[in-house]
Parts: sequence; structure tokens; C-alpha cells
Amino acid sequence: MSCYKRYFTLAGGLLSFMCLVGVPSLALAGDKVTICHIPTHGKTSPRTLKLPAHVAQRILQSHPNDFSGECGGTKFVIVAVSGTLEEGFPLRPNLDFLTEVNEGNPEVRAIFLGHALVRGVRAFLDIKDSNSREFKATPFNPINPALVASGNNNDANISSLYLVDRRQAARALLNEPRYLSMTPDLAKVDIHAEETDPAVRALILQAIEETPLLEPKNTNQATLLQVISTWKSCHFEPCPVLYTKPGSDGARVTDFPNSLAAFAGVTDALRTSNPAAYNAAVETAVRAKLALPPSEAGSDGCIDNPSTFPNPVAPDTVIRYAVDKNTKRMNEAYRPCQFQEFAARAGLNIQVEQCPN
Repeated sequence: MSCYKRYFTLAGGLLSFMCLVGVPSLALAGDKVTICHIPTHGKTSPRTLKLPAHVAQRILQSHPNDFSGECGGTKFVIVAVSGTLEEGFPLRPNLDFLTEVNEGNPEVRAIFLGHALVRGVRAFLDIKDSNSREFKATPFNPINPALVASGNNNDANISSLYLVDRRQAARALLNEPRYLSMTPDLAKVDIHAEETDPAVRALILQAIEETPLLEPKNTNQATLLQVISTWKSCHFEPCPVLYTKPGSDGARVTDFPNSLAAFAGVTDALRTSNPAAYNAAVETAVRAKLALPPSEAGSDGCIDNPSTFPNPVAPDTVIRYAVDKNTKRMNEAYRPCQFQEFAARAGLNIQVEQCPN
């Protein structure tokens, strides 16, 4: 049987081009790898193929439009969140793509990647007044965070990073009340801060290494898609600062789980060990804040506006938002296997369920 007929029989004619690149017929034995072959000529549609690993590798090298994994499917983006979208909070499922499962689309769960210290954002607690849509006259009155760009490099918040189906990224905010948006190059990740998890640091540094940035590459900062509040409301309560970093750094660090617990006079550990007591403490703190007259609550004469932050005064410094030609923007849309392979190059074993390899 000729080389062409052999591959035509085994793969519907789509693998005949392997004869042209010198792949012997015995290469079909062994472990199989799934790839998507995208024809370069004619009207043939992309096809998902299962091939021996070394054959698949040769095809991927010879056909730059082909990729590992199945044709079609979803792509992921990295999203940074702070608040009730984080692990253990009620709105965490909003990051999962579930809304169209009954229409035949498989669910895609978000993957927690780790934490990162984000500079230039000041964290607030949204104490909803009685006119707010989410306000409840009886417990439990929800409380949510809001990160506002302060322009101050010493304002820093610990965000949680997730790999999210890109179809779900915008939907996660559709039912949120706090003027929320997502920005791709405002949140500056402090890559080497101790609050940035090693796994997140490894991913970002690997992305920087693989990106053709202007030398010298900035290996201290990167930006990514961060949920941010576009407005500063009069009923925002400043998040308690957990600590100020020592020395010349001077960053005032907040973190929604622990800052909310501090606001309620408890610890975050109570949230899982005794949820009823935790919720009661938060509710009490919220009600006490709502009961204050405007003069004591700090809202007397307040007008909602985009920003009311003064210019930083030494030793605080101004932060520059967006990126220059030396700084990485983590705004890629990753195919499932593409991200899994990227993580492997960073020395991480992150399994993406939608990757068949």
C-alpha cells in the first residue's frame, strides 16, 4: 500500500501530507497526542487528529497554524479579582461558565492560580444604603469590595488570580452593583513581593521571557485583567489596612478576606470554622456603620465621583498606570492545552480539564 493510501485509510486522507515530511508509517504506533490540523489550501475544515507524540510534534513544527488540543472549544484569560468572587465566598461560581450548559455547551470551571500584590489600588467595602438594589432590611446584608485606582504606589491589595473562560469574563460582572469593570493594564502586579505566590511569579516571569519586549525587560512589574471600580461611592468604607510593609517600601496592604474580618472585629478563620458567628459579626458591623449619622459616617456633603484622591505626598510615590515597551501585559487568550504547556514551561503542573493531552 502506498504511503498516501495508508494514511488515507487511517485518517480520512488528512494525514497524507506526512509523507511529504518524511514520517514513516510505523510512527502511528505508541502514545497518542491530540492536535488540531488547519488546512492551508482549499475549503477543508479544521480537523481534530490523534497522533503519536513524535508525529504530532513534527506536524506542529511544520504547520504553524496547527495547535495541540481539539479544534474549536474555548479559550481562557487570566483575571484578577478581590472580594466575593474569591475562594470560599458566595459569588465565586460567577467565574465558572455554566449559564449555557442547558444549551449544549459544556461547563468550564475557573482555575485558581494564586495571589498577587497589586499596587496603585485602594480597597473599600461597599456598605450599601437602603436605596441600593442589594440592600436587605433583615440579615444577611451583603457586603462587597471595590478597588479604586488611587494613583498612589503605596496603596496595595492582594488579589486572587483565576484562569477564566473568556465567554464568562464579562458575564461575571453583569449582576454586580459597584460600577465594576475590567481593565487590562491598570493593575500593576508587584512580581517579587512576598504576597505574590511563587506559582504566579513563575507564570508571569515565564510570560515575560517569551514575549519580545524592549530590552531591558521589566521583570519587577506586569499588568493583567483586574476587576476595578470605575467610581468612588459615598458609601464606600475604607478597607482596614492589615499592615504597612517595612522600610522604604511602605506599601499599605489590604486583602478582602482578612480586611473584612478586621472590619467585623473577628478573624477570617471564623468564616470557615463558624460561619454563623462570622456572618453575625459582619452584619453587626455593617448595621453599626449604617446607623451612623452622615457627619460621623464621613458621607456628610459627599458627592459620588470618579476619584477624590489627593496627589501622593512623600514618602508615598505616584504610580504610572498602563505599560511601557519594557513591561508585559498578561492579556493573552489561551487555548486549554496552550496554557497547560505554558505552565509546564514555567515549571508548574496545572491541569486544564479541557485539554485532552
